[in-house]
Amino acid sequence: MSDSTIDVTAVEIEKTPVDAQAQLAKAKEIVKNNVAWSAGAGLIPVPGFDLVAITGVQLKMINELCLAYDVPFNKSLARPIVISLISSLGAGMLAPVLASTTMKVVPGIGLLLAGTALAATSAGITYAVGNMFTDHFSCGGTLENFNLINGCSTFKCKVKEGMKETQAVKEAAAA
Repeated sequence: MSDSTIDVTAVEIEKTPVDAQAQLAKAKEIVKNNVAWSAGAGLIPVPGFDLVAITGVQLKMINELCLAYDVPFNKSLARPIVISLISSLGAGMLAPVLASTTMKVVPGIGLLLAGTALAATSAGITYAVGNMFTDHFSCGGTLENFNLINGCSTFKCKVKEGMKETQAVKEAAAA
């Protein structure tokens, strides 16, 4: 018999690196799908419920992005971040959203105009939320270390980008 033993605790298991491109492609698909869901939620004819549904879509999207990046999801952290980001847009951007949802009480044309306006705006905002979290998670961030102060300044630019993207998709669909 041999007196030598093998120390198995010193053996490290090699992990395969995550394919960052595949992860980013998956994240972009998640954002794209949820932007569409958010636009649909903007068409809900019940004032107030539309905003709740849009926020729900955004939280679902963050959960899906967390899964894609293997980041723990915590709804009690995600919800205040989303609300703070949206609140950071200010009255200039939020007033039309609130007006759109309240216009839905006007039968016929009010419902149609308000629904389409809110659908486009919510799609742009959801695009921005999704891209903010994709950027954050791809750099190794988590919900716990999301920098809300820096995030709010970047968020306005992302919303404008999302609104342009939404408009381009809308025009392409009309053509």
